[in-house]
Amino acid sequence: MKFFLLLICSPLLIAAGRVDPGLMQRVARRQVTEAIVEFPSIVEEVVANPRIKSLSGDDKAAAIVNSLKQLTAQSQKLIMERAKTLQLSTKSFWGSNIVLVQGLTETMLAVLGEVEGDFIIREQNVAHIHEDRITEGDEELVKLNQETQPQWGVAKIGAPAVWNTTQGEGIIIAYIDTGVYLGHDAIPGDTFAGAWFDPYYSYMVPDDSRGHGSHCAGIAIGRANGISVSPAAKWIACRGFSNLGSATESNLISCGQFILSATPRAHIVSNSWGGTAGVTWYDSIITAWRAAGMIPIFSVGDSGSTCRTVTYPGDSENVITIGASAATDAIAAFSSRGPTLTGNVKPDFVAPGHSIISCGPGPRDPSRYVNKEGSTAAAAHFTGAVALYLSQNRDATYEEIYEAFKATTVKSPLNNADRNCGLPPGEVEDYPNYAFGWGRIDVAAAMGV
Repeated sequence: MKFFLLLICSPLLIAAGRVDPGLMQRVARRQVTEAIVEFPSIVEEVVANPRIKSLSGDDKAAAIVNSLKQLTAQSQKLIMERAKTLQLSTKSFWGSNIVLVQGLTETMLAVLGEVEGDFIIREQNVAHIHEDRITEGDEELVKLNQETQPQWGVAKIGAPAVWNTTQGEGIIIAYIDTGVYLGHDAIPGDTFAGAWFDPYYSYMVPDDSRGHGSHCAGIAIGRANGISVSPAAKWIACRGFSNLGSATESNLISCGQFILSATPRAHIVSNSWGGTAGVTWYDSIITAWRAAGMIPIFSVGDSGSTCRTVTYPGDSENVITIGASAATDAIAAFSSRGPTLTGNVKPDFVAPGHSIISCGPGPRDPSRYVNKEGSTAAAAHFTGAVALYLSQNRDATYEEIYEAFKATTVKSPLNNADRNCGLPPGEVEDYPNYAFGWGRIDVAAAMGV
């Protein structure tokens, strides 16, 4: 309430909001009929509240959600009232303090922009999955027998050495992706923790016709053919991406706030997607996840070996970003490189991402496996590794997890191509760098096994 009272005393709210000129032109040409009304972020005030900071676990997550809902409703009130008067379709989002407005005409947009308040009306941002490529020389759909040995990536990061201690019991991984194929041989019903949301197609049961999310999930929580890093972990999911692999800002915000409020609460949020670098539109969701004790993981992207190709939100300082390595521990040629547009080191780490076998798409054949390469698969290996670590170290913070993996990475010798993007300012050692970050993860070493 303190934040809201400060806002209504601010002179910023005396003036009307601003309409992006580019949006105005596109609405006038009838190229778009919807827009995002973006208000100042509230989440920083919420997570800094002493009462909320004193809480933990599910209680803290619930308090964050409730406060965000209350404050965003107050912030958005005048716009919602004016939109109702104009008979516009609206959808309010508490996770990022935005309103999606649909059915706009040029006149309606101008009237909406005259509402008093501190806001901007703009077009939606978009994002795309980091699409893993079918490994050259392999069939797209690989039929496996009942393999008993771990796949090479699982073995490479030391996961089997940890399994006598933990296999990820008690850990929930959340996926924002194309879905997850519940019913695949490697993703049976008992892997699903029960929370699912589909803003695209409104499916009530988890589904994944494209297969991208299922390939990711299989690497972390799969139960067959040695594909999984943490086979006792469980999952929840939100279909943030259409079957074409694209997503709107509003649907990704929907997924972000669903994950924040879902029961059971996730420990890790796995994301293998991105969009235009150097923006901030998902920062409020990430901040809320972090405050609720969730570990946000993003893939770096697949636009290497060009420098400065890390996509957003993977370029954020507040997420752990993973690049892809090969079986030789060389960096994968396709793995995006840093630095970020602000000069930060990304990726943070690398993990196996070349020729990775995991679950194929549904729903026709529950025994399909696909051999792919990409930073998506690498992020999935790290997701499983963090699940193992958290299962053994339940109270570990984001910073403690980061430091544990940072201190135990495998550091391959760099070649000229690895140094092509330079080294961080002031660094005299080869690590960290803009290809490997701090190096290839080793979960057994991170856990001291």
